[in-house]
Amino acid sequence: MNILRANPEQLFEYGPFTVRRQRPGEALSPLVSVDLMSLKLDARIPMQQHWNEEVFTYLWRGSMQHQDSNGERTQLSAKRVMVVNAGDGVQYEESVPLFEAELLQAVIRPAQPGGEAMTQVLERDQGIMSNGWTELAGPEESDAPLELRQAAYIYDTLLERNHTLDVPALPGFVAYLVVLEGSIRIGEARLVRGDAVSGLAAGSEITGDRDANLVCFLIKPDNAV
Repeated sequence: MNILRANPEQLFEYGPFTVRRQRPGEALSPLVSVDLMSLKLDARIPMQQHWNEEVFTYLWRGSMQHQDSNGERTQLSAKRVMVVNAGDGVQYEESVPLFEAELLQAVIRPAQPGGEAMTQVLERDQGIMSNGWTELAGPEESDAPLELRQAAYIYDTLLERNHTLDVPALPGFVAYLVVLEGSIRIGEARLVRGDAVSGLAAGSEITGDRDANLVCFLIKPDNAV
């Protein structure tokens, strides 16, 4: 079990932005980066070009507006999760016009470069499910609601205090679990907001120490580009 602790060296603060960047490393090479962000009201990430990336955007608090180069706007929240398959290229900007936002944004390399750019949104009226994993995204051939052009799956849950869950597992895949809020225990180890863990054995059990928002990636390392 490899624990990546939240530390000041990961933290970048500038004006309305606070970003904690995680780089999972070579063992999880398709998972390029995981950013945990706090955005204050009126924060704006200007129009940028993206290509050959799978960008997963997940809010657990507040809301954010996504706007593409055609002017199409999409509101994101805990009830609306987004994947942008950048492919041959796409431009978009993000802003926080209504409420401060807490979000995770991850970049995954696709198995093959190129392809038509595509934006996908998962709407779920009930928001984040408690004490059970929800499959949010998966490979194109899977039944996941959001498609990734890579052998990768993404899950989330709100694990309440004293409840337990097994970490998601699939043969040949490695789990990367991020604590967005609250705290959990895995064996004798306690993980808190901003911590992440990988290298978990299949069937590893996690326990809510305090109510915890969690996102788990399953990555197949040998599918790296």
